[in-house]
Amino acid sequence: MTSASPDASSRLPLSAFWGLLIGAGGFNEWTVLGMGGWTLLQLRDRRQLRPGGPDGRDAVVVGIGILMLLYWAFPDPEVPGSLSGLTLPEVGKALVWMLFAPVLLRSDPLGRGRDLLRGLAAGLALYSGATLVGSLLTQPFQGSYGRLFNVFSGRLDAGSTEPGYVACGVLLLLLRLDRRWLPPALALALGYAVQARNRSALLVVAVVLLSLAWEQRAPLLAWWQQVRRHPRQLLPAVLPLTAVLVALARSTLLQRFGDLLTAGRAETHRVGFARLLQAYASGDRRGLATVPPGLTVHDQWWHNLPLDALRCAGFVGHGLALLWLLALLLAAWRWGRRGSTDGVVVALLALAILWTSLPLGVGHYELLSVLGLTLVSLADPPRR
Repeated sequence: MTSASPDASSRLPLSAFWGLLIGAGGFNEWTVLGMGGWTLLQLRDRRQLRPGGPDGRDAVVVGIGILMLLYWAFPDPEVPGSLSGLTLPEVGKALVWMLFAPVLLRSDPLGRGRDLLRGLAAGLALYSGATLVGSLLTQPFQGSYGRLFNVFSGRLDAGSTEPGYVACGVLLLLLRLDRRWLPPALALALGYAVQARNRSALLVVAVVLLSLAWEQRAPLLAWWQQVRRHPRQLLPAVLPLTAVLVALARSTLLQRFGDLLTAGRAETHRVGFARLLQAYASGDRRGLATVPPGLTVHDQWWHNLPLDALRCAGFVGHGLALLWLLALLLAAWRWGRRGSTDGVVVALLALAILWTSLPLGVGHYELLSVLGLTLVSLADPPRR
């Protein structure tokens, strides 16, 4: 058996440090420093990287970088800082990503890159956790739907959606990278489901729990057979389960699910995709330039990656968005062929986040979380 070299072992905590900088930075200068520092560290030891030329995954992550530039160049009236067009720091962020991501894929995100992504998850958890704690201390119970405590300004002016999606990203990253931290990650996501009435967080928690139950289906079936023979063994679980159901019934969170198919983003997407078909037929994307009044509350975005990419970046951006989604769909299929339930879950939920949110437009922490999920999903499945 060969032992790891001292240089390799010493790089492990350093990789976690770079990952912490990336996650906690929220795609600011600290994130760029973390990505750049880790990439240089890997390029010093290129022999450890997977050999071979560029492949389809490189095209995907480079395409994501180009999509970032197209998004950030769009003059969004809702974001006054964007009216001046693309800035030099934004160009730097995209270029560093386009160097960092292929190197990480060649170092194996689930192998040598695991410590970096653990650090990324920790940095994202610092932001999302601090936001939730601030909300619990400064706002009434379940009183932060729409606006949350802002850890940077100290005011109640942060959107409630982005940190909830970030908590979901932390949970999904740890599902793939380090399950020892799943209990606090589940608690963080549930905190947003309750305090901010974030139905996406509740759905992600439910899917993760179902996937874990599926992996343990054999012992669960054996337990159920035993309960059927001895029903009294089920009594200790009845009281807490009843308490949870009563709490959910009294919670305003369920009211949000009642409007899921008739209002909010579902109706916005219905109108948006009808206009998308018209854009395909006519070659004119101007129908997606504005969102009809009443469909969204706070902005003029469709909250869907392909629709918003067409709105701000034309058919080139739309094609890059579809490439990103297709890559995640194919990744789910590859992980399914390898029998990896959590691999399928993470890839499909990353796709769902892009389908229902706006990480490239306004949510830099959310963008980092979905980029991390993309890299984990694009990793090479192990050979059976």
